[in-house]
Amino acid sequence: MESSGGFLTMHIPTQTVHDLKTERADVLPPLPQSMRLVPVFFYAGALGAVAFAVITFLQIRGTAAELDAARRRKTEAQKELDATVAERGKLEHRAKRGADYGRWVEGAVNIQPLVVAITRSVGSRVGITELALSRDDKSGRQIQLALKMQPADVEQLEKSVQAIRDSSFRPFSAEQSQEDNHIEYQATLIWQPAAVAAETVKP
Repeated sequence: MESSGGFLTMHIPTQTVHDLKTERADVLPPLPQSMRLVPVFFYAGALGAVAFAVITFLQIRGTAAELDAARRRKTEAQKELDATVAERGKLEHRAKRGADYGRWVEGAVNIQPLVVAITRSVGSRVGITELALSRDDKSGRQIQLALKMQPADVEQLEKSVQAIRDSSFRPFSAEQSQEDNHIEYQATLIWQPAAVAAETVKP
């Protein structure tokens, strides 16, 4: 160590510096140049995995959206089907009511001749105190008859019942009662064509 102009100068021999780096036989030789590609492949693989995960996530989202859309379409189609079935049921109900009404009207046209026939069958000695005709809601061919006459005359009642048969009506479930000075007759009348009515009254 020397002093020059107030500064200290230290001299380190070259051999001494060389001794600081000793040769080690156990250290492996440097890797080949091709191994430099390993990190590149690693990061490329990592990026590929990330990209694959993103693509898979997007596909899952797309599939979920398609499933939701399919469910909505199915729900809408079911609603349309239910509405169509309900509308068809209404139309069928209306058609049935129309057919029932047509059958009901078919029997309804016979009331007026029936009333005329009953009235004309009654002689001057007997009076009709009550004559009620009510139709069945389900069938216009069926009529509920309630007839009351005064004075009580069984022979006259038989004439009136025969007039009912002649008007193409057949009495069913007939009930006859007599009280005081009047006679009462109730029956369910079913309309029949004239030929059938004539066949019914044959002895």
